[in-house]
Amino acid sequence: MGADGMPAGLGDREAPWRVDGVGPRWSPLRLLALLFFVGMLLCALGIAVSAVGDRDGSGVVLGVAGAVLFAHLLGFLAVVWLPRRRSARHVTSARTPDGTVGVRFGYSRWAYYWMTALLVLCLAIGAAVVLAAAAQGGTAGRVGAVGLAVLLGLTGWFLVTVLRVGAGAVTVSPAGIAHRGLVHLHVVPWYAVHGVGAGVRAGTPVIVVDAAPSPDTVVRRYTGWFGTADARELPRLVVRTLWLATDPATVLAALAFYHAHPELRGELATPEAPRRIAEGRARG
Repeated sequence: MGADGMPAGLGDREAPWRVDGVGPRWSPLRLLALLFFVGMLLCALGIAVSAVGDRDGSGVVLGVAGAVLFAHLLGFLAVVWLPRRRSARHVTSARTPDGTVGVRFGYSRWAYYWMTALLVLCLAIGAAVVLAAAAQGGTAGRVGAVGLAVLLGLTGWFLVTVLRVGAGAVTVSPAGIAHRGLVHLHVVPWYAVHGVGAGVRAGTPVIVVDAAPSPDTVVRRYTGWFGTADARELPRLVVRTLWLATDPATVLAALAFYHAHPELRGELATPEAPRRIAEGRARG
């Protein structure tokens, strides 16, 4: 356990987790990037307003499309990069993939919205570029259009899979820990878990469940090799905290608590566990 009562880090290095929640730290590069995209958003709005005055229909469409794209990009980056407070009481009971009852920490609906909306916008703009490039003719244009079309196809497949799989969650039951990510499912039984801790991946705080391979471990990759980095650390179970709707420090503490107290895991199938976690008694 760390000095602040939280589990020690099992990741690349000790995570810069704050007591009031988990989130990325401010950095000059991220601030500059956000300011740049704010400037691009203002430029797009300026183009749209100017085009309205000039009665330029194509300019209006271009300006509005750019403004919508940059607004959603800023929204997604705010979720990914900026610290945000999340409730420790966002805890519910739900069934795990194997049918047992457990405590569910769901993914944020806002995070899903910004990501899916941004991907839809990119697909729409990319499709328009492909059509324009193909219409212009020429070998280079057609080759570029084909390459971009392949990339758009993969992106569309990923998006459809995310929507088909449904909202992600971390579910803790008497049997073990289940993590349904964007495009994968990873279930680890308690007897295979060696430790629970905080880590950092590519500047993003994560929860790391250090686990050994076991015959009861379940891994499903719904997009095969074309997936997220969370599923590439097997047998470790990795949860990127930016997706969680619940305060990630609460999720980390709950996982560590029930790992350290096997005699209490039976209550995970009862209303007592959500109450304990919401009241802050699942620590230490």
